[in-house]
Amino acid sequence: ALPICTSDVEYPTDERANGTRLDGLNLIDVWKEKKARDKTVRYVWNRDQLMAAKQEDVDYLLGLFEPAEMLYELERNNKTEPAQFEMVEVAIKILQKNPKGFFLLVEGGRIDHGHHEGKAKQALYEAIEMDKAIELAGKMTKEEDTLTVVTADHSHVFTLGGYTRRGNPIFGLAPDRKS
Repeated sequence: ALPICTSDVEYPTDERANGTRLDGLNLIDVWKEKKARDKTVRYVWNRDQLMAAKQEDVDYLLGLFEPAEMLYELERNNKTEPAQFEMVEVAIKILQKNPKGFFLLVEGGRIDHGHHEGKAKQALYEAIEMDKAIELAGKMTKEEDTLTVVTADHSHVFTLGGYTRRGNPIFGLAPDRKS
């Protein structure tokens, strides 16, 4: 979203978090400029800013909480980075202002990352977080005028192989059979 070598607001001293756009565009500024002048536009980058965004004070909200993908739920700093269900809650509150309705896409992309990286525990916890977000969205909307679609662009099998003893924790390493 940021031009090359532009520091990230949350990680200003970490060069790996710097912008990478070669065209010089700051997409945050571009997004703000494209919104109607009579609307309130807000860009947030941490949990406190997101949770402070009140329905009556914001028309358009852009939240970018990490320079790349969000951290896994088990690794995120829950004081500075919002949970998925918190992002869904704020989004629905703001979007409900539109009398014509709204479309909201929520992605649980870190589930897939956990599978690709062989991190079973991370993938499972990400699936639980997605479930919390879906449940909250269901509670905040009306069944009569809401279509909720939960899908995936692909899937992964979740197998537990090997010859571990019964009772072995699935998130740990299998004990040596000799012991």
